[in-house]
Amino acid sequence: MEYTTDHIDELIGKFLSGEATAEESAFVESWIKASDDNRRYFVQVETIYKKASSVADVQTFDADAAWNKMRSKLQSGNRRNVVMTPGQQIPWLRIAAGIIVVMGVGFFLYRSFWREQPRQLAVVARQEVRSDTLPDGSQVFLNKETKLDYAFDKKLKTHTVKLKGEAYFNVKHKDEKKFLVEADGIFIRDIGTAFNVTAYPDNATVEVVVEEGEVHFFTRDNPGIHLKAGGKGVYDKNKKTFTVEQPEANVTAYKTKLFSFSHARLEEVAAALNDVYDRRIVISENLKDCPLTVSFHNEEIGEIARIIAETLGLKVTENNQQILLEGEGCEN
Repeated sequence: MEYTTDHIDELIGKFLSGEATAEESAFVESWIKASDDNRRYFVQVETIYKKASSVADVQTFDADAAWNKMRSKLQSGNRRNVVMTPGQQIPWLRIAAGIIVVMGVGFFLYRSFWREQPRQLAVVARQEVRSDTLPDGSQVFLNKETKLDYAFDKKLKTHTVKLKGEAYFNVKHKDEKKFLVEADGIFIRDIGTAFNVTAYPDNATVEVVVEEGEVHFFTRDNPGIHLKAGGKGVYDKNKKTFTVEQPEANVTAYKTKLFSFSHARLEEVAAALNDVYDRRIVISENLKDCPLTVSFHNEEIGEIARIIAETLGLKVTENNQQILLEGEGCEN
């Protein structure tokens, strides 16, 4: 999971309270080491946090009321002149320092714990598939070149995911909370399910395949369709229409490394494998229409190429970047 510094205060708060995950803790620690300014900021926040933790009545502290009251007093025009003798200066300085600490603690608590604001997180997959668990407990698998922005709005009780790319969601369903995926203005609302969404910005369509449960697939202007387990929905961005189709066999192969081909053209087989593996299978023109019926489950790409070659009587040539399949053409 990739984290950003946009919400470093929240991550530091979780780190200090012992609620951060291992990855969140690692991110905070690396952020602290990144610069002296970061280290000094962390020390300041840690000091404030420890002082706040030592306040016995913190659980009953009304941060909103206290902050509003303090702000109104600060903004009022009432001022009082105080004359201090030299002997009185040190106590007043101590009191002023104490007030500053209390104000700092109050503002930190107000910002980090009491103020209602969406909880946000970013996950990015670039050249490899990534898997992680979202803060609500849902599992997510990201295909290559995919970005996911997660936010939870406590007030609206809504988990929202903005997706660019392809991802598989196994949602931890809670009746009182909503889980919503948004991609280019198209929405997928979870109804207790596991589903795959393909929504690359350059694609003309957004596709949803439901593995378990049910989803509502819609836009703001179109009520859309409901999809149940085994169903596939396609939204055409240009026509602004929804259609229901038969899902392909290898939709989630990037996640499972499970492939199943039945009388498939070798060109289609190679394309499906190349979408998942880093090393590409290259075939000569005369082999594109060779039919192949075979299944693979989590095999290494070199082994898959050798099985294909043995099945079709082909020659295999390998290097670090690609695997070349050559041989005579196939009879259909």
